[in-house]
Amino acid sequence: MTGKTHLAIGTAAALLFGQPENIREVVLCIGTASVGSVISDIDVSTSEARRDVNKVIGITLLAVLATAFMEYQWKLGITASFMRNSSLVRLMLGMAAFLGVCVFGKSRPHRSFMHSLPAVGILSFILYIIYPVLVPYFVISMLSHIAADIFNYKNVRLLYPLRWGISLDLCRADGWISKVLCGVGSLLTFIYLGVFLWKTGIHFLGGI
Repeated sequence: MTGKTHLAIGTAAALLFGQPENIREVVLCIGTASVGSVISDIDVSTSEARRDVNKVIGITLLAVLATAFMEYQWKLGITASFMRNSSLVRLMLGMAAFLGVCVFGKSRPHRSFMHSLPAVGILSFILYIIYPVLVPYFVISMLSHIAADIFNYKNVRLLYPLRWGISLDLCRADGWISKVLCGVGSLLTFIYLGVFLWKTGIHFLGGI
């Protein structure tokens, strides 16, 4: 699947299964899902696929900056919630650990460690240390990435370091199935956000 497809279905899955209850949680859900849905592909190794790594890094930075901007602009209470549930020390230690795991994963073959259940568990535990609220959204979006890749032709090593892998060999990364899933994921996200904003009466033109 392409990065766009992973991003679309990961965000939609996190919203639908995570069920954020207020605008702060929606922002955190989308920001976290943006990272969780693409972080697995940091392990691509071919020269052509280096662009995908840059996209993963770019999406991660964009998600962080967008969340920070919305917190500053609309005072969503993310900072206060973070300080109640975590600390700057936990943030710094957690970020260092998260980065270390990603560096290790980047050195592994594609669709091995970073596409495995152990990686989901380790990264989720680190996120729990940083800010527990993010964990459900991250788990859902990262699992959506792994599940989608199982439909491709290359084995996904779910139980890394075991060499056993699984592949349904039903589609290619840039095939029509990927495009359909991208469209469906995007549509579900827009529908969910539209219904959420309508139910809560939130609008952004004049502030929240």
